[in-house]
Amino acid sequence: MRTVLPSRAPLVDWSENLGIDGAGNLWVSRVYRNAVEKYDSDGQLVASVSVTSPGAIRLGPDGLLYVTFGNSPFTGMAHQGGVVRFDPSAPAPQPEVFVSGLGQANGAAFDGDGNLYVADTSSNSVERIRPDGSLDAAWTDSARTALSANGSGADGVVVAGRTLYVTLLESPTARVVALPIDDPARASVAVDLSPATLAPPLLPDDLAVGADGLLYIATGTGQLVRADPAAHTSCILLSGEPLTSVTVSPTVSSVLILGTEFGDVLKTHVNY
Repeated sequence: MRTVLPSRAPLVDWSENLGIDGAGNLWVSRVYRNAVEKYDSDGQLVASVSVTSPGAIRLGPDGLLYVTFGNSPFTGMAHQGGVVRFDPSAPAPQPEVFVSGLGQANGAAFDGDGNLYVADTSSNSVERIRPDGSLDAAWTDSARTALSANGSGADGVVVAGRTLYVTLLESPTARVVALPIDDPARASVAVDLSPATLAPPLLPDDLAVGADGLLYIATGTGQLVRADPAAHTSCILLSGEPLTSVTVSPTVSSVLILGTEFGDVLKTHVNY
């Protein structure tokens, strides 16, 4: 593991989430700076977009970047969260609101049909947003009920085929839930990262699907965990500073890029 973007000010630079645009540039959510920053292949900061308490950064099917905003408990209680989008190739990207009125908008992921799923940590739900920006209330209500039976603190989300995997930050067993996209009421436990009684919680945050089809999960206690949702097993790959997010390198699939609470952005190589 090595540091590729060192923090300028520890904690102030908290790198909440990471995203890659269509040109391969890295974007970092600086939640306490209320900005999303763009870094080129040389690690140089080349652009900054103002976004209030930004969370997940995801490349949309239209080539735009979609960023959740209002990723704080106070915003969540006031239902002032949502999603903005902008053209990452513009010299000075201008964010526009795609959807508003959400709670603590945190993790996000697109499915193959262009629907966007946003984890609302404050209400322990996942909002399904159609490509036109409208909310799918029936799907969301079903997902909220299913998640409430498994724990609380919906945080990271990722799509694998027709399944949405959701981390529950506040679960005592560090649970990851599998939500069938076509029927979220049939939710099941993908894996419990801390199943042992009295084991310290791992605080699962954001996650990604590796080239091997397994889940790679960043935890607030500093562990990078690999999980097999089919076998319901997991193992810790490394431990270090508290992690917030993980994404797969667009050029080398065995390289993972990690965000941290201190603000550093790290890279590590995994063996598939």
